[in-house]
Amino acid sequence: MTISEMHTAFKLELDKIDSLQYPSFTVDEIDYWLNRAIRQFIKTRYSGVNYKKESFEQTQKRIDDLRKIVREVTITCTTTGATKPNGYMLTDGFDNAQFTTDSYWLSLGEEVLITPNDTDIAASRQGVTEITANDYRFEIDNPYSEYILHYGVAKPLRLFYNNNIEFISDGTYTVTNAYIRYIKEPTEVDYSTNVSCDDLAEHTHDEIVLLAVHLALENIEQPRIETYSQNVATME
Repeated sequence: MTISEMHTAFKLELDKIDSLQYPSFTVDEIDYWLNRAIRQFIKTRYSGVNYKKESFEQTQKRIDDLRKIVREVTITCTTTGATKPNGYMLTDGFDNAQFTTDSYWLSLGEEVLITPNDTDIAASRQGVTEITANDYRFEIDNPYSEYILHYGVAKPLRLFYNNNIEFISDGTYTVTNAYIRYIKEPTEVDYSTNVSCDDLAEHTHDEIVLLAVHLALENIEQPRIETYSQNVATME
């Protein structure tokens, strides 16, 4: 749908044309509800907090819902700004120029390129060991942790810190590059500048309009909210 078509669909779903029984929404207000619906749609499909309890990549439908906003970038890592021993940070963090067009929003996972200090062992692309700040000390003291280099294989510890991701090695290898896979922040639709919902696949637009109507009805506390709540709850 174009942004104009989404506005028309929103008004029709509210039964604005014939009955005029609901408050009139301005163009800016409709944009607001559509943008709020887009963000909620993405978050619920990403997290699995939805009617089918299916998160991103659990089913083909969820993959198709969000595939157009999935991105992957390769960023050089540096020891500058590291908070832990043998830590490596993304160059410029999430302010890196590669995130300028498609801003980082939700993580889908990371891989890294590790370069062992022993020049006889080739650099290789590896996964990471996802930990919390509470797990950090345990993993550092764990002699069997996967972050320790063994036969050229290691999965460095990964911590999120402020506006960055920190990868921690055991000191016998360098984390050279990070491969960040993520969901980008959606572009806001705007009727006045003709910005449509091109970030998301066409099949999601009807669902987004229904969700926007649900949110608007909930805000004005109309009797139709119960009906719309049931419809939205059963959306694919």
